[in-house]
Amino acid sequence: MCVVVAAALWWRPEGSDVTSNIWGLALCILTTYIIMETNARQHIIRIRTRMMSCVWLVLSTSLSFMHPLGEPLVAATFLCGSYYLLFRCYQHHQPQLMAFHSFLMLGIGSFFAPIMLPMAISFFLYMVFFLRSLTKKAFWAGILGLIVPLWCYGAWCFVTGNAFKYQLPFNDLKPFSFVKELGEAEIFSFAVIALLSIISIIHYLRTNYDDKIRVRMILYIYVSQTLLLIAFLMLQPAQYKTTMALIVASASPLIAHYFALSKSIFTTLLFVLSLLLITMMAALNLWLPPSFTF
Repeated sequence: MCVVVAAALWWRPEGSDVTSNIWGLALCILTTYIIMETNARQHIIRIRTRMMSCVWLVLSTSLSFMHPLGEPLVAATFLCGSYYLLFRCYQHHQPQLMAFHSFLMLGIGSFFAPIMLPMAISFFLYMVFFLRSLTKKAFWAGILGLIVPLWCYGAWCFVTGNAFKYQLPFNDLKPFSFVKELGEAEIFSFAVIALLSIISIIHYLRTNYDDKIRVRMILYIYVSQTLLLIAFLMLQPAQYKTTMALIVASASPLIAHYFALSKSIFTTLLFVLSLLLITMMAALNLWLPPSFTF
């Protein structure tokens, strides 16, 4: 059902590039598959459900800037791929291969979302405290994977005669400006996703004893990344589109975990309310003209 809804609304807003939207839909489906594989391999939600992929599809469909094949969607795909590979390092005695490819995804993704470059620091910390898998070889494999894309891009700039135009991803960052630069639709979308994320985080921190230790460690990573990305967006609203895409990729498992496993009356009411809020968010983003560009 979520796939049908996503395919039906993917062509909004009016006047968007159809070809770019087709490629964007294909990449979104690929990301959905990566999320499904992550859940299937790690058993993040301990019951049989497709809630993780459904939450990703619903939220990404509600944000019009994620429809075309562009920086936000590409960055989210690389982040999901990086998560998938990083989680496979859990207590692995030889994690260097998975670490290399996980950090390689971060390095490539940093060309589309600058925040993905310093994410490497948090990923190393996760490998120490949550995944228990950071060895000397894994550390240098991660460093190598992170800088290989920069090496390749630098070499390409030099060969093509653009060596002096070589730029690092952080050249696009703006001074501190808080969220007042955003328009009404952007602030509402951010508030809805941040609210659902925080409620899901609070619920998980109160009920994490129900999960296995490995699942706890993985969800702690999602919790940490979601909070860091929310804070970054508040400090760098000029990076709204790419950062929101990364928040959706990181928060979807938490939101799905909450709605799939919590059985209280409050959860039922919140689920209905969240559907209404997401519908309003989709209406603001897909049918009204954008109020924020950069």
